[in-house]
Amino acid sequence: MKIVVTGGAGRLGQLTTRELVAYGHDVLAIDRTPISDPGCPSSLVDLSQAQELASLFKRADAVIHLARRRFPYTSNGFDPASRTWKIPDVFGDAENFSYNVTISYNVVAAAFAAGVKKLVMGSSLTIYGLYYPTRFAVPEYLPVDEAHPLAPQDPYSISKLAGERICDAFTCRSDMQIASFRFAGISADLTQGNLLERRKNPLRWAGPLWTYIDVRDAAVACRLAVEKDFSGHEPFNICAPHTIMTEPTLRLAKEYFPNVKVRAPLEGNWSGYDCKKARDLLGFTARYLLD
Repeated sequence: MKIVVTGGAGRLGQLTTRELVAYGHDVLAIDRTPISDPGCPSSLVDLSQAQELASLFKRADAVIHLARRRFPYTSNGFDPASRTWKIPDVFGDAENFSYNVTISYNVVAAAFAAGVKKLVMGSSLTIYGLYYPTRFAVPEYLPVDEAHPLAPQDPYSISKLAGERICDAFTCRSDMQIASFRFAGISADLTQGNLLERRKNPLRWAGPLWTYIDVRDAAVACRLAVEKDFSGHEPFNICAPHTIMTEPTLRLAKEYFPNVKVRAPLEGNWSGYDCKKARDLLGFTARYLLD
């Protein structure tokens, strides 16, 4: 297949490109910054120019959209006393929000105009509203599956909701196949110890329900989504099947979300976000696991 990957200079973009090439796909990696050692043809592209993208996508069978602009508060805004997030830079966040939503719309619209049949949209588990709440939020039930209500409060998560709604709109008017990947926090290297450090602060990681995904597994998921066939727009939780913690998940849930409903009699260490749909529909199961 001929596949275009946006955000090709990022860590997930680079791994996805290599994964696709290793499986015999014809890949073009694009980004607004130079891509070092892409392992395939690459190009500097401004994603804010939809017509340029449509021309670029004309011969593509699939597009994987991973480009985005980060929001600074997602790294350092947590307030442990209230279990909420402080978001001080309203205008800076507005600029990032506008950019991310615009490029997502442009990519989907350009793919539609070019007749691209398959698309992967980089979304996030933050879309459920539990990662970065400005007012304390709890899940309606555990594990959280793709049918759980979406109630994002912060601009990053709202931008992901907007991206998924864009996908809904275009699949209503076309036969395009779109997978929105609600990624857990992506780890570049499980051996670096960064996830092990998180065990020391379970309160900070309660909103993400202590989930993670290795970047290599995230790249495999992207490949599978363009190789598999399904209809319309489907969201998928993409995470490891267990948490970063050593404690049983039910014990953690009772401590940090004491009134939450657990929908199945699960035992041991299981992910607070349900990844069964990705396994059943795409054949995806995370292989790079902590410990």
